[in-house]
Amino acid sequence: MAVTQVNNINITQKPTMMSFLANRREISYGYINLQKKEPPKPKVSSKDKILAAVGSMTGVGITLTALMMKQKIKNPLHVKYKVGEMLTMAAAGNVGGIMLSSIGEPKEDKLKKWKEGAFQMILTSAPMLLVDGAIKLCGKSKSKMINNNFTKILASAAGVAIGSNTAIAVSNKLRSDKEAKKPKRELKLVDMVANFDDFVAICVLARIPFADKIHIERALPVIYSFCGFRSGTGDRR
Repeated sequence: MAVTQVNNINITQKPTMMSFLANRREISYGYINLQKKEPPKPKVSSKDKILAAVGSMTGVGITLTALMMKQKIKNPLHVKYKVGEMLTMAAAGNVGGIMLSSIGEPKEDKLKKWKEGAFQMILTSAPMLLVDGAIKLCGKSKSKMINNNFTKILASAAGVAIGSNTAIAVSNKLRSDKEAKKPKRELKLVDMVANFDDFVAICVLARIPFADKIHIERALPVIYSFCGFRSGTGDRR
């Protein structure tokens, strides 16, 4: 019977703190990320960008021309806007951006554009109507506790917040079963461009220096053209 002799090995030796520190470089501190990665967002084609831009600017331009003729003025910077005119221009920009960029597009992509258009219109109109209504209601009140700039600022800020969140809720509600599996839409800073006029109104009420010198109405055609462009390029998520 063969006997194997093992020398110089102490099988009873226990690990110590020194041995742990000596071998620390051989220990891996990595981890496994179990979270599912969101697929990369599809890029918007140059065709979509160009047609959406042309369509939105055309829709806004037609509305602006009509307003100039109605008010009998030649300078587009002198056009005066009320809520009705602003909503008409916003709608024209969105429809123009969607219609022109939808040429040759599959039905699924067209539907995405109209859903984005609905989001942009609600994001534009809801805060505007709420802010306008809140300021008017405060102004009609005979109570000094309500009819003051501080209350109007609070009411306007609440109007913007409620209107913006309504737009997000409707946008997520309009998602298909396939889209519902993806992360819900959240409000981004770029989305708030549509509410820039409301922010200026709040600044004027707050008597922030030079706020009343900002003629935001001159930038409305640009703002609504941008909203129409966003609709025409669609929510690609």
